[in-house]
Amino acid sequence: MFKVSNETKVGVLAAVSIAMLILGFNLLKGKSLFSKSKKIYAVYTQVNGLQPSNTVQVNGLVVGSVSNLEIMDKNAGRILVELRINKKVDIPQNSVARIASDLLGTKTVQIDFGNANAYLEDGDTIYAAVDGSITDALKEQLSPLAKKLEVTLGSVDSVLLTINSIFDPGTKGNLREAIAHLNTTMGNFTRTSASLNSMLDPQHGNVKATFDNLESLTANLKNNNERINAILGNAEKTTAALANGQLDKTLLEMQQMVARLNETIAKLNSTDGSIGMMLNDKKVYNNLQNSLNSLNKLLEDLRVNPKRYVHFSLFGKKAKVQPIPSDTAKAL
Repeated sequence: MFKVSNETKVGVLAAVSIAMLILGFNLLKGKSLFSKSKKIYAVYTQVNGLQPSNTVQVNGLVVGSVSNLEIMDKNAGRILVELRINKKVDIPQNSVARIASDLLGTKTVQIDFGNANAYLEDGDTIYAAVDGSITDALKEQLSPLAKKLEVTLGSVDSVLLTINSIFDPGTKGNLREAIAHLNTTMGNFTRTSASLNSMLDPQHGNVKATFDNLESLTANLKNNNERINAILGNAEKTTAALANGQLDKTLLEMQQMVARLNETIAKLNSTDGSIGMMLNDKKVYNNLQNSLNSLNKLLEDLRVNPKRYVHFSLFGKKAKVQPIPSDTAKAL
């Protein structure tokens, strides 16, 4: 049996390890040793952190990878990127290789197909473009906001300066006094609200008593509804009677009565009639007064000396005449 020496085994293992190492390194760089591919190139002024082995995609499909990046001048103003296309795709000559990045910052080369009928061959150069990064987009969005914020802060600064100039010590004192009055007003308002709460107390408040009285009043009105209807009926009959013409007749009779009363008063004030002469002539009044006095004396004498006017005696003795009390009183 053929015997392999240890040295041979070590050599073979070393060769296999070296081959595997080269194969893995190329795979990590996006190169394939067993598949047929073509190379195309793109020139960028900046690559935004693009690295070898980053994928090359067409409509989201991975068709290759970035195999190498080289600086074309000492200032690194132009960078040559080698793209290895592994898939059998036809890329129009007016297509664009655009460097893009996702939210995690992973760089990719997106190929946007053009509409040309001629296609890129191995070793051709494709148009290059670079998308702005998320930081650039945020800067573009935040730049107007920063300017507006700067203007706003300037306005706030001006307002604060104006307020400081307005609020001198006297104004601050007036403001403190106004706040003190406001506190007093709020205290009064609190007491007023407490009074309102006590008035609105559903058990013992004045509002409850008022509603109770109102309820009693409405109950009384309900109980006396028939009487109220009768009163309203009578009032309706009265107004109907007045509307039928009796009011005008009554007013006419009252006017006639007033006219007669005025005529009677006029006659009393004049000296044409007997009553007018009695009221207005002083002599008539004096004569009447004298007659009344004489009549009073006659009645008094009749009461004191009745036998003077009615004489009746069984023995014929004449009664003694008594003086009238009024005459006695005048003599005294």
